Amino acid sequence: MVFVFLNIAIIVFFCIYWCINEKIGLQLSIVVLFSTWTTHLLNNMNIKFPINIEIGWLVIAIFFCGYILLRKKLEIFLVKFDIRVYMIITAVISFLLIIYHPFPYFVVPGGVLLGLGIGYCLNKKFVGFNAVKLLERKGIKKYLTLLARTALGVSILLLMVYRIEKIIYGMSENQNIFLYGFLCYTLIGFWVTIAAPWLFIKLRLAGTVIVSEDSNSKKNPENKHGKHGFQS
Repeated sequence: MVFVFLNIAIIVFFCIYWCINEKIGLQLSIVVLFSTWTTHLLNNMNIKFPINIEIGWLVIAIFFCGYILLRKKLEIFLVKFDIRVYMIITAVISFLLIIYHPFPYFVVPGGVLLGLGIGYCLNKKFVGFNAVKLLERKGIKKYLTLLARTALGVSILLLMVYRIEKIIYGMSENQNIFLYGFLCYTLIGFWVTIAAPWLFIKLRLAGTVIVSEDSNSKKNPENKHGKHGFQS
């Protein structure tokens, strides 16, 4: 039940990334990934049912409460760094998640996290996807735009998961299965944060907000915290 909730939650948060606010969608997705990893870790300690379910819900509650309480402070801290630092931090954390226990249920959150983080940084640098851009469309056009993003994004996401699981299942005897799994799930993160947004833009389902390297924060008050900030 706990993991079903987490799977549903992360799909919902991916949709938030595509349709409402990419920054909040990314942050909530990362919270779910850490909740998933921690819950798997505790579950791997052979805690007896139903205590493991109660601990799982407790872990989720702690992570979400921590997110609510610390979000603003983390944003202020993170905006101090360059986009390359974000990418390095993401890679380090992702590899730490899988090095501790290289099992499939640890590989998935680590791989998705790597794809989400690096994809988000590349999106901000080169694509400029903005979830609310083009939503000035009125009436039915606005809702059809959101519906199209959701349907396209989720459909390809589920297809990717299905194909990846089939590939991994067919490689069950391969000694490099965990590495392949990690890389495959990294692609899912890339799909969410950069590939799908790029496709939305090409199909005129979304707009862009490109921030120039030379832009002056005085010209754009929204960027006063830094051009690559996570400020929402």
